[in-house]
Amino acid sequence: MGAPGAWRTLIISAMENGVNSFEATAGSDVLAIGLGEALSAVERRLIFLSWRLRGNPAGAITARDIADNVRAALQRTRAGYLDLLMMDETAAETMTPDALAYLADLKNGGVCLQIGIAGDGPVIDRCIANDTFDVLATTFSLVSEWQTRRRIRDASAANMTLIGCDPFPTGLHGAPNPRLETERPMRRGLLGGRRTEQLAASNIYGFLHDTPGWSYEELCLAFALTEPAFASIQLEAGRADMIERMAAVTDKDLPTGVAAQIEMARFGQVAAQRRA
Repeated sequence: MGAPGAWRTLIISAMENGVNSFEATAGSDVLAIGLGEALSAVERRLIFLSWRLRGNPAGAITARDIADNVRAALQRTRAGYLDLLMMDETAAETMTPDALAYLADLKNGGVCLQIGIAGDGPVIDRCIANDTFDVLATTFSLVSEWQTRRRIRDASAANMTLIGCDPFPTGLHGAPNPRLETERPMRRGLLGGRRTEQLAASNIYGFLHDTPGWSYEELCLAFALTEPAFASIQLEAGRADMIERMAAVTDKDLPTGVAAQIEMARFGQVAAQRRA
């Protein structure tokens, strides 16, 4: 969407569906302006606003870089303060010592109430052990591996607030087609292994596409919402109808038996990978 007004309309639609937490990324000026216009329609304290700072592998993130980005965020959104300044893992890896110290200054000054880290790489474990970071945003879905679940436990033990991201796993979206496994029986080994594994995973999770009254995305979101460690599940949505559908999931429970099907599929997939 190329106009602030379009973003304003979408964000207000989300508010009307009970969404009160929003994140914009540094550099997304049009979105930020539209978000600011939407914020002007409600009391600021009712909305949780996060601003994400992305790093550049080719250069370091300095205190000046962070200050410029925070200033731009406040100017465009007219929010007064940020509830959360979120660093991605590349930004965390390339921060200079003065940048890390400046994050603490932003919290102490009330400009950014919390500092967060987003990602799944090795730097995340170091950030969990650093008191500067209050929030962890990490991918989580019904196919998350033990490393992700271990990191969630570590962050919870460190009293961090957790946000789940990307609840819709790739490779499972297409409806299963039993013919595909037999159409190319000789396609194996280096070229065929990846294809076969994805098809097997799709077949194992085929029930996600034929559960009455539920879509694939709704089931995946409902599963993510069952993880008690998360304070929120973060989605990217650019249409009002999708926001309305996803917001409605928060008031529903997983259908009877689906949680057990998910666990059996997870263990079945692990067993299949070990046999491969």
